Amino acid sequence: MQPEPGHHPLLDTLAYPELAADDGDPLRGHRRAAEAAGAELAPTRPWGGWDAAQDVLAVAMDSDRGTCVLSFERHRHVIEVRFTRPWIGNAAGGTVAALPEAVEMLDAWHGRLPLAEMGRRWPALAVLPFAVALEEGRAVPHRWEEVRALPTDAIDGRLVEAAHAVPRLRALFPIVSHAALSFSDTPLPPHSDAFPRATPHGEHGWLVGSQREPASAHTAVTSAEEAVAHLVRLLPDTGSERTPTRTDG
Repeated sequence: MQPEPGHHPLLDTLAYPELAADDGDPLRGHRRAAEAAGAELAPTRPWGGWDAAQDVLAVAMDSDRGTCVLSFERHRHVIEVRFTRPWIGNAAGGTVAALPEAVEMLDAWHGRLPLAEMGRRWPALAVLPFAVALEEGRAVPHRWEEVRALPTDAIDGRLVEAAHAVPRLRALFPIVSHAALSFSDTPLPPHSDAFPRATPHGEHGWLVGSQREPASAHTAVTSAEEAVAHLVRLLPDTGSERTPTRTDG
C-alpha cells in the first residue's frame, strides 16, 4: 500500500527543485515526469523503509521483466537507478543527473530494450555482464568463462579445465560452491539435484557422486580426469528431469 500524501517523509525541494510542484514527493514527481515524457510506466510504490530516519527515499516499479528502483538521497541531489531481475539481483544500475533521464531509462527497461543497448545508450549505467549474456542466450559459455577465471582457493582449476574439455559437460551450466563443481541444465534457479557433483577430498582428490546421496556413497578419485569421467557417467538422461533450458528467466 502506498502512503497517503502528506503522511510520509518528503525530499528537500531546495536539493530537488524539479519536485517543488510535488511538495518534494518522489512518488508524485516520478508520475508527473513520466506523463510529461509520454511514458507509460508501471505504477510506483515505496521501496524499503519510508520514515523520517531514512537518509534515502526509494520508489519501485514492477514489471514482468523485473523491478526498477529509483533512490533519492534526502538532502542532496543524487538519483540512483537500479534494475533488478529475479534470481540475479541488480542487473544494471547507475546515477542520473535529473529525473527525466531516469524516466527515459525506465521507459526503455519496460519497453524491453536489450541491456547491452541500454549500456551503450547510457554509459553511466553499469550493466551486469551475466544479465546481458542471459538475455542474449549465451549464459552457459559466459559462466564457463567466469568459472575458468576463478582463483584456486575457489575451485581447483585442473577439475574445471578437465570438465570444460568434455562437450557434454561444457554444454551444461557450471555451478561452484565451497570448491565443489556441479551442473545444471538451466542458468537460473531452481537447479535440479539430478546432476552429479565433484567435491574436494584430501589434498589432491575428489569425491564424485549424486547430490541425492550422502558423501559416504560417493566415489573417491585422485585425478581430475577420473573425476570428470565419473561425472559424465552419472549425468541424467537429457530431458528426463527438466523442461528445456531456460535462458530468459
